[in-house]
Amino acid sequence: MNGTIADRLRDARRVHFDSMTLIYLIERHPSYGPVVREAFALVDAGRCVGLSSFVTLLEVLVKPFRDGRADLAQKYRDLLIGSRGFSLFPLDRRIAEAGAGIRARYGFRTPDAIQLATAIRHGADAFLTNDAKLKSFDQLEVVVLDDFSPPEAVPGAEADV
Repeated sequence: MNGTIADRLRDARRVHFDSMTLIYLIERHPSYGPVVREAFALVDAGRCVGLSSFVTLLEVLVKPFRDGRADLAQKYRDLLIGSRGFSLFPLDRRIAEAGAGIRARYGFRTPDAIQLATAIRHGADAFLTNDAKLKSFDQLEVVVLDDFSPPEAVPGAEADV
């Protein structure tokens, strides 16, 4: 795909970040980290709102807890709970039922169905992921990181998140 992720998300007002995208950001994945950083910069600049499900908090904390990395766990908490312009949403009955419908129709794993249902429930215009299987979801624009090259230079790219 041509262009940058910022180009692709230019008209999005609310972007749902899938769990793995935030892992790439915090843990500075050499290929995907810069792409997610560019997308998250839109949130930081107030050009869009970032959102995710509390399922994301569960998923991103597993490895830091397993490895005894309280520092890394805190980085995730700071990003997910302390970032201006970014919100986490809980699983409620409407999301659970919508997620069940998504799982039944598309066969996605339960966490993916919850994430997609959360995105729809909270008005996301785009769903940022690196799971190409989710492209078959036709109720929301699914943006896959693999479709983008890392940006040439992102202001603040070397700064800690």
